[in-house]
Amino acid sequence: MASFVRLAIKPTSLSRFFNTSNSIEYLYLLIATIITISCTNNNTKDNIVHFGGQIINPKSDKVYIYKNNQVLDSSKLNIDNKFLIKLDTFSQGLYTFKHGNEHQWLYLEPNDSLLIRLNTWDFDESLVFSGKGAERNNFLINIYLVNQKEDKLFYKFYHLNDSLFQLKVDSILKRKNLLYSQFKSELPENSLFFEQLVNSAINYPLFKKKEAYPYLHMMSLRSKKHPKISPSFFKFRKNIDINNEELNNYYPHQQYIEAYLSHLAYEKQILDSFKSNMTVNIMQAALENIKSESIKNRFLRKGVWITLLDNNTSTKEKDRAKRLFFDHCTDKKRVEEIEHLINVSSKLVKNHKFPEITPYNFNGEHVNLKAIIKGKSAVIYTWPTKVSEMDYFAKRVKYLEKKYPNYLFIGINSACSEYQWKKKIKSNNLNQKHQYRVDKGIDWLDINFSRAIIVDKNGIVQNNMTHLANRYFETQLK
Repeated sequence: MASFVRLAIKPTSLSRFFNTSNSIEYLYLLIATIITISCTNNNTKDNIVHFGGQIINPKSDKVYIYKNNQVLDSSKLNIDNKFLIKLDTFSQGLYTFKHGNEHQWLYLEPNDSLLIRLNTWDFDESLVFSGKGAERNNFLINIYLVNQKEDKLFYKFYHLNDSLFQLKVDSILKRKNLLYSQFKSELPENSLFFEQLVNSAINYPLFKKKEAYPYLHMMSLRSKKHPKISPSFFKFRKNIDINNEELNNYYPHQQYIEAYLSHLAYEKQILDSFKSNMTVNIMQAALENIKSESIKNRFLRKGVWITLLDNNTSTKEKDRAKRLFFDHCTDKKRVEEIEHLINVSSKLVKNHKFPEITPYNFNGEHVNLKAIIKGKSAVIYTWPTKVSEMDYFAKRVKYLEKKYPNYLFIGINSACSEYQWKKKIKSNNLNQKHQYRVDKGIDWLDINFSRAIIVDKNGIVQNNMTHLANRYFETQLK
């Protein structure tokens, strides 16, 4: 079987990339010309899928495969950085694989034997599939890369009026659909679900840009006047099923719905003078416009989570977010998660003294943590509970320690045994002097994500519930 061949394509410049007679057209034509496909039929009766490959410059020793955000299986890399996963219980559909802090989507069908090869220094761009099932996955990753380029380079068009902006969108959609037509001529037998994936990957990223157009148009012109937009500009909405649960975990569908809800929330703020928290308004928009319980629950949980962890959100708006969430979320697991988050945050109160605790240091000695941070600005953080998040977490810690030397970053772990704890500190090259371990029993440490607490030089808690990757975290440190 011939695999889908991918070349590294570098746009010459921002101005040329989207010129209709220049390199964006060249990009699509080039991808089209390098689609080389030949198919073989494997009539095995076993409904088994194999997924394997090789990772160049690995960031950890494992590869994980997920379905609906749940880990299905994992494989350790061998001495040659190769791995193999066999899925015995399998259903056709969308999966993701994760290595280090990177992930990518997979489309799998019965009896696929899919192999990957990638270099973590250029994760998505270097990713190439081979084996049975490769053609469809290579097509999807190429569309993904094109979408990434569009996201970065589309901003130059937001100053255009709605008619000219529409022409740009239509032109690019036409090229993408021609590319898919060529693909289908070479591989005509595709499932309905694969057709849905391609339709969302081609169309939704551009529709997302149309949802963002009113706000970004004002921004690009530095205007406070909301643009007049033809009703036909949003006619594409009638062809989008925002309640499609099969696409719920696929990036184009997720990002489009978020842009759509943000548009509705923005309209309330600007046109109706509804001057409240944007994230909470998005939660309200989800309740009013989404019928699917699972999709609605996802936005409710995301909204209340962001709001509770945002130190800049008022108490009034946090209370509003909590009411929306607890009154309408039907996912018991998520309700329990947020209840626990609120309960734990109340155990370590903002603007109060950081409590006395005596954890173990790396040498197994009890130490007084309060004495260690005395007179210093400090960030006390807990470790993530998911093994797959540890690589990114360790990188983030080392980055913050280097960038903010005036802060003392203190790690506390209560979930690992002493042996596992020391092993992870060494394997992730964390500073042993700044890592501590406690036995279970401290209520404010009973949390299932990497919580961070900011303490000032006087030992007063300034933020009792955030995390190291929070978008406002570094702003607060500065």
